[in-house]
Amino acid sequence: MTNKFKWNVDRSSIGKPGPSGIGGVLRNHHGILLGIFSLSVGILDSNVAELRAVVKAIELSASNCFLHHKHIIIESDSANVISWMNNPHNRPWIHHKLFSSAQRLASCFDSITYTHSYRESNHMEDHLAKQGVHRISDFVAWL
Repeated sequence: MTNKFKWNVDRSSIGKPGPSGIGGVLRNHHGILLGIFSLSVGILDSNVAELRAVVKAIELSASNCFLHHKHIIIESDSANVISWMNNPHNRPWIHHKLFSSAQRLASCFDSITYTHSYRESNHMEDHLAKQGVHRISDFVAWL
């Protein structure tokens, strides 16, 4: 389907909690790279950092008019975060602002699907997340 776009997101944390970075890669239905991001998110627990990566992918998608009214897939290797996104009753209340932001921005799209992937398939986004730990400023590129 030509109106499907997939983000693969990841986080990197040094310690629990510890300095954390997030990264993401956006591809179209042909697997062509369309965008990437890498940034530091401060000192966080790994689950919260991964949640921040998911929300960042949604924010970037919402900021790009081309992606409005499309089907967005967000894939993460965090089973916890994917469970939280798919089951609102399981969400930790302490992060309600992040979930509310994601839910509000989701109205820009026809749908958002959250799926789990295994760590072995997250090469580029893993590298971007590791770079993000040490970034001073955010890196976002649309290709």
